Amino acid sequence: MKRFTALICVMVLCLPLALFAAGAQESQKTYELTIASLEPIGAPTTVSVEYMAKLVEERSNGRLKINPNPAGVLGTGLQIMEGVSIGTIDMISMVLEWYAPFVKDINVYVMGFTFRNDDHFRKFLESPIFKGMEKQVLDTIGVRMLASNWIGLPRVLVSKKPVATPADIANIKMRVPEIETYLKVWKGLGTSPTRVAWAEVYLALKTGTVDAAEGPLDQMYATKFYEAAPFITLTNHLQQAFTIAINDTAYTSLPADLQKILADASIEAGEYFQKLIRDEFETNKAKMVAEGAIIREVDTVPFQKLLEPVIRESEATGFWSNGLYQKIQDIK
Repeated sequence: MKRFTALICVMVLCLPLALFAAGAQESQKTYELTIASLEPIGAPTTVSVEYMAKLVEERSNGRLKINPNPAGVLGTGLQIMEGVSIGTIDMISMVLEWYAPFVKDINVYVMGFTFRNDDHFRKFLESPIFKGMEKQVLDTIGVRMLASNWIGLPRVLVSKKPVATPADIANIKMRVPEIETYLKVWKGLGTSPTRVAWAEVYLALKTGTVDAAEGPLDQMYATKFYEAAPFITLTNHLQQAFTIAINDTAYTSLPADLQKILADASIEAGEYFQKLIRDEFETNKAKMVAEGAIIREVDTVPFQKLLEPVIRESEATGFWSNGLYQKIQDIK
């Protein structure tokens, strides 16, 4: 009995030491995460992802490292989204519209001219409506959005011929991604949409596979689309937000302190991204113009009117939840 009691005492005394050793071992464990994106090396998003990775490594004292994979090297947009959902890719830096094939309500964001201006869009991202969309993403595909404050400049049209009215884009071969809403929008605007992966757009414009494409204004310099299609028309048809997101299993496998470091760095890098693109744009704009780009404003009202029946038809057929479009319009 005495031996048994002594054994119990020893076990009780050793337990805190064992727990301490386990905790110390856990605090020394290192983690690596792969992050995928579509934008090229040198693009503001890519630079900002590298900045985020640096913050994370420094603040974790090397315990957490993020390995960037830009320029679509891990696949097309749809392949990357599927990868992060099933866990073959840990993290993504992707524009918000790539969630639309998986969560139908995000289709309303992708619809052209949903937002009046930048202020309206920012208020939407802060609204309960968008928080509900984030939850749908987590519940549906197991992907947790860490930051959606990577707000870029609006998306614009780049074409081989000048565009002043919808008639100028009638039946042109228009590049669209593998996102159904893009197909609806550009069909509604009278073009002939052709699906081309983002990494292949430059070549598609150069070879005539497509006559026009669209993309974030802040990405035009890095992508060099204007070399093949010099007319950049400021349609501003879609307000642009990149997101930093992570496979939820990968996220929950991290210790709590590393989760916080990662989440905080994602948001901080979003602020860095916003400043970077706005600081760089005027300089890059001058460079593009010097290299032959022709940047023009356009009256967007005729384009918006063409999409009114597309919006009504989309909501009527359940492309997003009934009444959602109007709820977004009611945000003041």
